[in-house]
Amino acid sequence: MPIDYLKTGRRWLALIPVAIILISIAVWFATRETLPKTIRIATANKGGLYHEFGKALERALEKNTGCDVIIIETEGSGENAKLLSEGKVDLAIIQSGSRKIDNFSVIAPLYPEVVHVVARTDSSIQSIYGLKSHRVIIGPEGSGMQSSALRILKHYGIAKDIITTNDVYFKDLLKHETIEAAIVTTGLMNRDLQSMLASGHFQLLSVESSEAIVTKDPVFHLSEIPRGLYREGPSIPPESIPSVATTALLVVQEGENELLIEKTLEAVYDGGLALKFPTMISKGDALKKSPLALNLESRTFFNPPDHISQIANMIETLVAFKELSVAVAAGFYLLWTRRKKKREDQQAKMIQKQKDKLDIFLNNTLEVERAQMETTDIDTLKNYLDRVTEIKLEALTRFTHEELRSDQSFSIFLLQCGNLISKIQMKIQNCSQQPRP
Repeated sequence: MPIDYLKTGRRWLALIPVAIILISIAVWFATRETLPKTIRIATANKGGLYHEFGKALERALEKNTGCDVIIIETEGSGENAKLLSEGKVDLAIIQSGSRKIDNFSVIAPLYPEVVHVVARTDSSIQSIYGLKSHRVIIGPEGSGMQSSALRILKHYGIAKDIITTNDVYFKDLLKHETIEAAIVTTGLMNRDLQSMLASGHFQLLSVESSEAIVTKDPVFHLSEIPRGLYREGPSIPPESIPSVATTALLVVQEGENELLIEKTLEAVYDGGLALKFPTMISKGDALKKSPLALNLESRTFFNPPDHISQIANMIETLVAFKELSVAVAAGFYLLWTRRKKKREDQQAKMIQKQKDKLDIFLNNTLEVERAQMETTDIDTLKNYLDRVTEIKLEALTRFTHEELRSDQSFSIFLLQCGNLISKIQMKIQNCSQQPRP
């Protein structure tokens, strides 16, 4: 049988739109952004504000994403940056200015971290200059707290004149009486700092040259520790004191999953964290108060496009949806017509097979007709009559397809059977009326 190349080509052309739709769906499925099964957040040691904020973010993220969230306890900004650069965590809290973050992307400024200069009340230390020759806790090696403390000491020119202690947590001042002071850079209302100052054994020293520090060092901005923030009766501090502050930043790796950034920002600003952390930078002030440029996804989150852009995006979405709908409808139509054609072909083959079988029955009746012409024996004729009847009944039983029964060939078969039956019956009647020899 010769190949109909035109018909074959049309079939393949009809499959092209379907293939395009399937490929588009497969590409979308393969390239769509998904959240990691487990989101890891680098914070700091328990008791610090980084850790406390991280725990609150953990709960909000789990609720917002349904993913497992794990808090990684560290020594602070330095270790956080290392873990993030190695891909061992997905999010990290880092103090602004504590280190270079060229390979990182800032997604949100969290809250100001104020410099607290803490000294024992029974010591001779009455100002930052008084820290000379004393043991001072400045935070763990590589931490943001140590970085900001060294900046302050460098400004006052006494960085080499103090005995720095970086392997002791600042709250250990309560049990290490030989250590007389600490420079603690943290968010206001840090619980460990609050409990330590509430003991009444420590005082807060003012950063008297705060304006000069801010002018020379862009990492810092002016701040103030309000009167009675950490205790009342007597108040600690007894009056508002000037200080400087840096900013806690939530960062990710450059090029991080946009979906993760979006869900994280929603958890931070829509998850009720501002109620637990009153000094948290609000969503409306985030762009203005961030010391570093924010991630593009974050800028879009904090400064949504105007209504015209939203309408334009909506129209583009509708147009794209319309095109996709037309393509999908065309694909379904092609599939339906192809399936219908296939069903019709199968049905035609079935009818043809029954026609072929019907030809066999028709040939059987012709054989009976030829045979009855050569005999006048009544018994033989009756056998032929029974045979034709059996052929007719068998055909009616086997060929139940409506289209075949309405076909002309089936009508011819029935007519042939009817004529043959009548002919044999008449012949039997005539033979029975003739006198027997």
